[in-house]
Amino acid sequence: MDIQVVITTICVMGIMIAIGSLFALKVNVTKEVKYVLILLILNVAVPAVILNGIFSVEMTGETLSLAAMVFGISLVYHMGALGLVFIFAKLFRFKSIFALKMTILGALGNTGFIGIPLAATIFGAPGGFLAAIFDAGLSVTVYTVVIYLLQAEGRFHIRQLKAVINIPVLAIIFGILAAVTGFEPPQMIIQLTNMLAGLAAPMAMLYVGMLLPPLLKKKEKVFFPELWFPLSFRLLILPLVVMVIFSLISFDGWIANLIVLQAAMPTAMVVAVLFSRYTSEEDTAVVAIFGSTLLSLATIPLISFLML
Repeated sequence: MDIQVVITTICVMGIMIAIGSLFALKVNVTKEVKYVLILLILNVAVPAVILNGIFSVEMTGETLSLAAMVFGISLVYHMGALGLVFIFAKLFRFKSIFALKMTILGALGNTGFIGIPLAATIFGAPGGFLAAIFDAGLSVTVYTVVIYLLQAEGRFHIRQLKAVINIPVLAIIFGILAAVTGFEPPQMIIQLTNMLAGLAAPMAMLYVGMLLPPLLKKKEKVFFPELWFPLSFRLLILPLVVMVIFSLISFDGWIANLIVLQAAMPTAMVVAVLFSRYTSEEDTAVVAIFGSTLLSLATIPLISFLML
């Protein structure tokens, strides 16, 4: 992996976040504006990244096996991350509910909203495709285990699985089916997905930047002293653990690097939605999301350097 590409990409991300913040200082970013941006990113730009990756990769049996392997690694990683962070949360004597919140904030990364565009930029179209597969593992974990843990009654409902079937996941399914059956999309579709895929990273970073000024204005209400705990696990400890495990089993190459980078992503934005619905403490998640996102501009290049 070229560290220069990583550093350049992260610097560009930082600049786009800054532009989004400057925009938010001049214009009132309403809930409607945020909603439209999220819809465009998750339902248009990210699926375009996925399809562009699939259309650019020869979907052989080896490629499908690779995708299955990454999906399996993702499931094992996310389950293991939840368990590891929870153990340390208990060791630090966090109270039951608070320990669960710190566990979720520290274990779940933004492998979709930021991870897919970043992987596509660094590793090319195949990287975007496999990053989407990795993110699918996160979705399965979130809408089964995580929601089960957050629900007061502690029961799993089959209707929770409906959330796993979203536009990015449907893009994966459609793209793989098209590739396996030998369907060749028209050149117009290929060009369209390629152009829309280029919107994913800029729009995601601008969106993150737009949400920063309102957060800073109410910092006295939302910042909490234990913030170091989830940020340490999310940005440093978990990716380092993955690196050590991969070195012990001699798993290397660009796919290993991609998985380590996905493990180093900032806190997942979906956590804010989950906390809002199940705990009524959205601000805790928002602080962790923005704190980890800003710090990741420094920690992702560091993790990339350690992988050399």
